[in-house]
Amino acid sequence: MESVILNNPLMLLGFLGSLLFCVFGLVRKTNFFVTAVSASLFVVSAAYALLKGASLYEVGTVAAAFFALNLLPLWKKGGR
Repeated sequence: MESVILNNPLMLLGFLGSLLFCVFGLVRKTNFFVTAVSASLFVVSAAYALLKGASLYEVGTVAAAFFALNLLPLWKKGGR
């Protein structure tokens, strides 16, 4: 079974861009705007991937990494 996400550069750039915006927002402690851009880019990339035939398992794997990365500040603070 071939990966739809890895074979399409537009999808790959969309997901990598959303992850990079997320990391940038965490490192620089920016306002909500960068996080919103990151989340919206992820949603658009995930919808495009699903419409192009990516399996739910592929998109779910990327989503788990994205959500885990976004939850790092809560883990660092102890859940407060």
